[in-house]
Amino acid sequence: MEAFGDWQLDSLIAVGGLGEVWRARKTGDVHALKRLHTHLARNEEGRTQFAVEQLLTTTLPRHPGVVHAVEAGEVEGRPYIALDLAPGEDLRRIIAPAATKQTATPPKVMVPRARAVAIVARACEAVAHLHDHGWVHGDVNPGNLVVDDDDRVMLVDLGIARAIGEAGAVRGTHAYMAPEQVRGEAWTRATDVFALGVVLWELAASARLFHRGPPWLSMAAVVEAPAPALPDRALDAIVQAALAKDPAQRIATASELAARLRG
Repeated sequence: MEAFGDWQLDSLIAVGGLGEVWRARKTGDVHALKRLHTHLARNEEGRTQFAVEQLLTTTLPRHPGVVHAVEAGEVEGRPYIALDLAPGEDLRRIIAPAATKQTATPPKVMVPRARAVAIVARACEAVAHLHDHGWVHGDVNPGNLVVDDDDRVMLVDLGIARAIGEAGAVRGTHAYMAPEQVRGEAWTRATDVFALGVVLWELAASARLFHRGPPWLSMAAVVEAPAPALPDRALDAIVQAALAKDPAQRIATASELAARLRG
């Protein structure tokens, strides 16, 4: 157990490009504490990006589907955020469980159509909350969607969020980036819609869509490769509209995608 300011760090939950997330305690309350990597704490760009996440998680109006911070600050030069501990497990672990001693490879999980639609529709609501307040998440992927036993969804990790219409450095999880993200163009609401479309396709197909191994190959697939048609024609029509390579031809908003799924 490690002390970090007034917090006791119990166990490491995850490590990302910007920081590490710990299960942490303070006066008996348990939260997820995210702190900036040591090497980035001395980097202006890293501190600036982390400050965006601190701002969003502490000032955005609460929404049941978006992670919220109870406090943010800095300890010995390392910025941190203490976040709500999202119940459940991330979608990545649900659709691709780890291999066990009895199975050499992870088992393939078939997610029922109704469940896949419900999960993604709820994810859309969370993403739309960000959009309604002027922000693009930019990293919607199964690892950042936490699902509880009742299939309630919480969107986590706002570490690379960007104002709607803002361009900048190429960031994101390669196989879930929209084509305009790969090209370093401005992010819009439709940028997150593309990522939601990838998640939906993968849930429906029980397979990966644009993963090609090396990051540059995955990003090339995002820009060039079509999404194979799903057997379910009604669902496929929605997915293909969410995955249009041209953002102007894509479903424009997460709210519209949710409405189509529920329709």
